[in-house]
Amino acid sequence: MFERDLARVRFPWVAFISQPIGHPDPQIKLIINPAKFQKLYQIWLLENCLRYETRSEDSSRSI
Repeated sequence: MFERDLARVRFPWVAFISQPIGHPDPQIKLIINPAKFQKLYQIWLLENCLRYETRSEDSSRSI
């Protein structure tokens, strides 16, 4: 696969810097490694896109 064919997402600096520090919920953790944060952020974006697409398909069926 050619590199120009890959979709590139810029590093989410605002999300990285805005992470909660010392959150009381143990499932919410501070991720210090930028590479790991970017990978998890891309997964989160894809999950949200899929969730949005599923909702739009469900709403179009109910009309």
